[in-house]
Amino acid sequence: MRLPIKISTAIRTRKLLPPKARVLVALSGGPDSVALLRILVELAKKRDLEFALAAAHLNHRIRGKAADRDVEFCRKLCKKLGVEFLEARCDTRKLAKHLRRSVEEAGRIARQQFLRSAALIKGCTHIAVAHHADDRIETVLYRICRGTGLAGLEGIGWSGPLPDDVPDEARAWIQWTQKGKPIDEPFVPRNTRTPEGLVRPLLGATREEILAYLKSKRQGFCTDETNFDTRIPRNAVRRLILPVLENSVHPGTRAALWRLAEEAEFHAERRAWRRGWLDGIAAVGTRGFLALPVPKVGSPPSPEELADIVNLLKTLWKNRALAVTAKHLQQLQGLFGPSGARREMHLPGKVVAERADGEVRIRRD
Repeated sequence: MRLPIKISTAIRTRKLLPPKARVLVALSGGPDSVALLRILVELAKKRDLEFALAAAHLNHRIRGKAADRDVEFCRKLCKKLGVEFLEARCDTRKLAKHLRRSVEEAGRIARQQFLRSAALIKGCTHIAVAHHADDRIETVLYRICRGTGLAGLEGIGWSGPLPDDVPDEARAWIQWTQKGKPIDEPFVPRNTRTPEGLVRPLLGATREEILAYLKSKRQGFCTDETNFDTRIPRNAVRRLILPVLENSVHPGTRAALWRLAEEAEFHAERRAWRRGWLDGIAAVGTRGFLALPVPKVGSPPSPEELADIVNLLKTLWKNRALAVTAKHLQQLQGLFGPSGARREMHLPGKVVAERADGEVRIRRD
């Protein structure tokens, strides 16, 4: 399967980006983020997607001239592709001392603060990052080595909320630039909402597939020399431990770790969905309607589960006329399908079920 087709399939089936989303791509200049940007530029033209794009690059000021080269590369690439571009820099070593964190951790904090601000400036609804299948596999193995519970086995998920552990003071360390020269922080439009979260459209693609795609496009990229330093634990997992496991233990090690992560994420998503149902049921009395989240993964609720919900509402609302048939339950089940388009159906007893984005609401008419 061609990589853009594989990525578009993942976006649709996993509901990563709604139609007409505004997406900020975290662009480092490395092969993964370059491939992500080029693929999203191609997919943005699809009628059922039609999302708008912007890209953002943070210079961590750790790698000297090589880092300056990276931002120049990203700037030119975005100009070539017709994508809006934001850039900034941060003295990560000084920030690390100020926060009393490691340089790696300070870099993560600065990057997350920068991306959040850039998304607000461009009015983006989602931030796309370029983690891929190998990143996920390596993360799972790294966490197993350090000791992890079931939650840690999912590694990197397909999507997730913005981190909430970013110190607000990190914002003061972000210096916005334009063509390498300092500028004032760009204006944030009024009524701009915080991005809905992070998405990882490349998570099902391997490093080998990404490099093959770039080669087919004759697209260059930047190389971060620190990725080859095996003194960094994650690099040691990638370059030393995984090859030994594949060559000396089992050739299917990567595939096995991937399946483990997928299964862990699936069960985590279903648990979160069931909690959402319980929260919706608990709030019926105060809201006056029942809001049921649509599952992100797996099958929609069964007719039996929906029948239990309808019977619960029949009792709560003292509505004896709310008597549903198998046909009603089948139609109600259809509201939980992959399409997020607004639509509704009428149930007996003057009750209406309505699909709106990520939830189905059942209310009295």
